[in-house]
Amino acid sequence: MFPLNANDFPSSAAALQRLLNESLRLIFDVATDPVTVRDASFPKLAEMDISLDDARLRPDPPRPPSISGETSPALEVGRLVLHATALSVGPAEIEFLLSARDVRLGQGKDSAGNIVLLVQKAEEGKIAIAVVSRDLEALIAKIARAEAGKHGVTISDLKLTLRSKSPRSLAAEVGLRAQKLFLSASLRITGQLDLDEQLNARISDLRCEGDGGMATLACGVLTPHLQKLDGREFPLMSLPLGEIQLRDVQLAVGDKLSVTAEFGAAS
Repeated sequence: MFPLNANDFPSSAAALQRLLNESLRLIFDVATDPVTVRDASFPKLAEMDISLDDARLRPDPPRPPSISGETSPALEVGRLVLHATALSVGPAEIEFLLSARDVRLGQGKDSAGNIVLLVQKAEEGKIAIAVVSRDLEALIAKIARAEAGKHGVTISDLKLTLRSKSPRSLAAEVGLRAQKLFLSASLRITGQLDLDEQLNARISDLRCEGDGGMATLACGVLTPHLQKLDGREFPLMSLPLGEIQLRDVQLAVGDKLSVTAEFGAAS
């Protein structure tokens, strides 16, 4: 999804490039303008390249817009590439790549009347998302410490273990030590993550276990938060895929947790 923060559709490739750069700078801290547009005969574009290499997600970015009403054709792009290496999201660094050819972008409007571009069709393309497992562990630790700290519980020695169960499913275990005053206990939080064909991830079977009274107290603090997450789905990317159908979706575990998929226009 590409918000333009403008009520009127741009009249040239240069104007489109400017609006896209302005919008992305509201979301990401970048050293240089991330968007380069190469014109063919506007609204036909030869290429659109978006580079978020070494960018950082801002602490309080605007919420992704939701489109109200119908969409209409907007742009034809010969080649669309969105790539991010070492994209900082909190303590984690994410790698992302979307490349496609013969892309059609549609336009809609958000609740404020601003134009939002979305992918409607593409002949072929691929998507790849990856995060280093240690970075994911650090991100989970940050969230766990913030929530437990509200109840006077200190979290330490957090370790994340991931195990592949199928091409689109994995089991996760988080081991950690919880301490309150002079009492401490080792905890295990387990769960499962399943990925559907549209890159929506579903978390399920979340459990907190441990031995002793302190473990019971700590799990009592964590369980309500786990219950809120259990069964929830969340998109791995906020890019509406329109009529595009993903195929060969794969979830792989190793030094990195990676997701890959290919796509083409629906027949």
